Amino acid sequence: MKKMTSLIAAATAAALLLTGCTVVKIGEEGKYTGETEFSADAQSSSDWSKVVEEIKSNAAEAAGTLSSDFGKAAAVTGEADVAEYNTSSPKHYLVLTMDGYTGDKEVRLQIEGPNTSTALRDLQTVREFKDFTNQTEWSEYAKSLNNQAVTNICDPLDLDNNDPAGKKVTFTGGASLSAAKDAIIIVPVELTIE
Repeated sequence: MKKMTSLIAAATAAALLLTGCTVVKIGEEGKYTGETEFSADAQSSSDWSKVVEEIKSNAAEAAGTLSSDFGKAAAVTGEADVAEYNTSSPKHYLVLTMDGYTGDKEVRLQIEGPNTSTALRDLQTVREFKDFTNQTEWSEYAKSLNNQAVTNICDPLDLDNNDPAGKKVTFTGGASLSAAKDAIIIVPVELTIE
């Protein structure tokens, strides 16, 4: 049995040498293929400032844009009053009232929690679907951009300790319809509260 195992090992080594193959350690494949492990967080962090600038430069007045059929997503900017700070679910959001808004859907500014909006991803041109291996990576990139908004824009405002209800907000962000299509969700790239 020992002799048979030695013969198999020798045959395997000879086959590797003759074919020019190299044994590659797990986790080091990228050195040879040029492919690296996908990290949506790293890509969104790297792209964040470019995404913010692009959305800011393309943003239209919010009240008018959101009152019409704006399609899949729209870059918007405006001022609004905070009617409510909703923390009853993991998806904390501000309910906004805006002068000039004539739509029939509630307008929400997403502050934290799981956010399924793809508005920021869909409005930016820094990366395209073809830059990703599959739909899963494309979706992860959208989620990571939303997380960048929470980390960079919303968290520093410490809204849990500074209730914004009744205050005025100035914002720029990406707007889209909620999954239930009963509300407009704005993911901010810029936000101030007075």
